[in-house]
Amino acid sequence: METTQGFGPVFDEKTRVLILGSHPGVPSLRKRQYYGNPGNAFWRTVFHALEVTDPVDYTQRLELLLENGIGLWDVYDTVQRAGSLDVNIKNETLNDFSRILDGSDIRLIIANGQTAYRETQKHAIFERYEVVSALSTSGLNNGREKERMAQWNQAIRYGLNKEEGPKDA
Repeated sequence: METTQGFGPVFDEKTRVLILGSHPGVPSLRKRQYYGNPGNAFWRTVFHALEVTDPVDYTQRLELLLENGIGLWDVYDTVQRAGSLDVNIKNETLNDFSRILDGSDIRLIIANGQTAYRETQKHAIFERYEVVSALSTSGLNNGREKERMAQWNQAIRYGLNKEEGPKDA
């Protein structure tokens, strides 16, 4: 089982909503892209909530997130894992969140799935932030598409002050 390192944060001074996943899966690591697995519904879900067209180009996707006040990172910097499933994560190390959270204007953290959410609940650095759990955008949840879209729409719009509070999964 090899140790893999995740990606750096997508974040700037305009970021108001921070989306946290667990750690990139094998297809994402190969492509060096967040949510690079074509079966993952992340991009479709987030751009639907923002009511914008997915530009498909990875760099443009990241730029569009930032333009809309959304940042992106994972809770784990390094993990040992066979395959891409979170249940197989071992010997994980947390990212250094102080470098982006200290002094930021983050209004909401959206945990993309239960692994990311549980991790945020363990660490004091997240205590001063509202953290909500949304159904994972993993292809394993594609049978819950309608419920997932509703949760993400509400969470993103709330975080950007466009709607009332989200309801956790």
